[in-house]
Amino acid sequence: MRFLCSFLHRKGAPRKSKMLDGWKKNKFYSKCKSTIKQTKTRIEMIRKKRNSMQKYLKSDISDLIKSGLDVNAYDRTEGLLVEMNLLSCYDFLEQYCEHILSHLDPICTERECPESCKEPVGSVMFAAARLADLPELRQLRTMFNERYENSLEVHVNKQFAEKLKQAPHKKDVKLRLMQDIAAEYGIEWNSKNLQQILYEKERADVSGNDKESEDAQSNHENARNHHTSQERTTKSSSDQKSARTKHLDPKSGHKDSGHEISGQRNRDGPSGRATSLPAELEQTSPDELMKGHTRANSCAPDMSGPNGHVHPKVPNYEDVVARLTDLSGKSKE
Repeated sequence: MRFLCSFLHRKGAPRKSKMLDGWKKNKFYSKCKSTIKQTKTRIEMIRKKRNSMQKYLKSDISDLIKSGLDVNAYDRTEGLLVEMNLLSCYDFLEQYCEHILSHLDPICTERECPESCKEPVGSVMFAAARLADLPELRQLRTMFNERYENSLEVHVNKQFAEKLKQAPHKKDVKLRLMQDIAAEYGIEWNSKNLQQILYEKERADVSGNDKESEDAQSNHENARNHHTSQERTTKSSSDQKSARTKHLDPKSGHKDSGHEISGQRNRDGPSGRATSLPAELEQTSPDELMKGHTRANSCAPDMSGPNGHVHPKVPNYEDVVARLTDLSGKSKE
């Protein structure tokens, strides 16, 4: 009994796995098919809008060429080329969706992507991040990424990828487009004048860029010279400051000459008066000497102290008394 139950259990397990795989495949098949159909419908709507925009731009460029405004018409060609590239990208996507839809059965049954479907699937996944007006492409990218991961990036169509980059077009491409538009609308137009104008404009732009580069280089040199001069000035001022600090430092053994000059002035005296006390006493009356109003106003140079301070020389008392006696005797005679 146990053997029979285990046998039935083993026999039913593969059936359940097959049923689960079939259910997953059917789910992927139905979701992918419905998403591709929605993508095709949206591409048709977008193509109508792009076609109307393309016709309007062509008519506008033809009117400018007819009016002689070649430069303005040349500037409008970039927008027209962008619209034409987008239309061709939508054509690529529509073809890829048709191919995937027709090979959906082998995509669902095989583990690896079929060789004929690698380029369409890889290009659809590549365009999902670059065409915001097709949100269905992001759903397809999620489904294919779960199934194949990023193994199909190398199979993207190079021409399709270049058109999606939308790089600026060259001058020859724009001039050729203007020639085609003029021929389509029956306008006789020669591109030589426009080519001459564009050549002069490019030459002026090149010379302007060269002048800007020269100005930038000269400004850089001036800034560097200014910085060097500032460094020199700063260095010289610091050297002067250090020298002055060393001169004023008492440990250096140097003394300030200002103290010597002031001491010399104090020793010499401001008025150069006589240094002998008896000469002053001869000009002074005895009464003034007795009252004590007379003071020595000058002294010998050796009377100055070590710090330059001058001390008055006090006269001898006996000499003063003798001098006063002589003066009093003379006054009585």
